Amino acid sequence: MRSTGPRTPLGKARTRRNSIRHGLLSKVMADPALVAEARKLAIRIVREHGQPDHCVEAQTVAEAELTILQARAARALVLNMSPAAHTPRSEGSVGPHAGGGSDGNPVVVAAGENDLASAYLERLPMLTRIERYETTSLLRRQRALRSLCPVQ
Repeated sequence: MRSTGPRTPLGKARTRRNSIRHGLLSKVMADPALVAEARKLAIRIVREHGQPDHCVEAQTVAEAELTILQARAARALVLNMSPAAHTPRSEGSVGPHAGGGSDGNPVVVAAGENDLASAYLERLPMLTRIERYETTSLLRRQRALRSLCPVQ
């Protein structure tokens, strides 16, 4: 609770790179291919809105849009990861609510459902971080769009 952050030059340099580790929270795009794609998208945006080619808001909108797409791709990748660490059991098992369903009989869970659920629970912290990155980019895009296209 009393930490003031890194104090050594090495620690400061390491934390400075945290936001560009995967590029989702970075305000500066590090990948040259993404920079070129953002530039093309920004030019399309400014032409549609009749703004000058060097419009900062259009560049911000384009970069935020690409970050949103990256976050959604990362989420899909996490959700589609094979639950290889969890080997499904061959038979059904009694669920955690052995008291049963509404008719009083025990709830039987199909083989592998517990494993799939636990695999998703393990991925939940990662999915939460990806959601935070996406939300930050959505807000950045929305703010830049309001500046680019003021309501009259």
